[in-house]
Amino acid sequence: MWMPPAQREPVARVSMAQPPKPLLEPPPCDKEQSDQARSLVTAVARAAVEALTGYRPMSQLNRWLAPAAVGGLSMAKRHGTWNGAQIKRVWAHVKGGGTIEGVAQVTSRDHHLAITIGLERLNGHWMCTHLAVLLPGSHLSNRF
Repeated sequence: MWMPPAQREPVARVSMAQPPKPLLEPPPCDKEQSDQARSLVTAVARAAVEALTGYRPMSQLNRWLAPAAVGGLSMAKRHGTWNGAQIKRVWAHVKGGGTIEGVAQVTSRDHHLAITIGLERLNGHWMCTHLAVLLPGSHLSNRF
């Protein structure tokens, strides 16, 4: 029920010991770690685009990619036209604990798409455990 401001009870201020942290603040990460993550994601994205265009044999990626990632890349190669595909931008984020997440924006002729990449450090080596190509017409491909 609406009441004029003069008849409302005053709102008491709540004191906080610390100011709240912003919700979107990235976790602390040094520049060297961030640069390494970006270069790793870029290397995997470049290899994936080379495999999609036929420049690199898919078998060369077997030592870097988990079987599920190879399967996703093979499916994308069968269902897309990749002539002139180029990487436009790469984003990488270190999640900590030996995990990196990244996205590569790729252009091919007149459309844009994304390759999502997940890397994990296993037995002292980086392994791509997730690789998905968001093809044109997918629900996320038109956000770029």
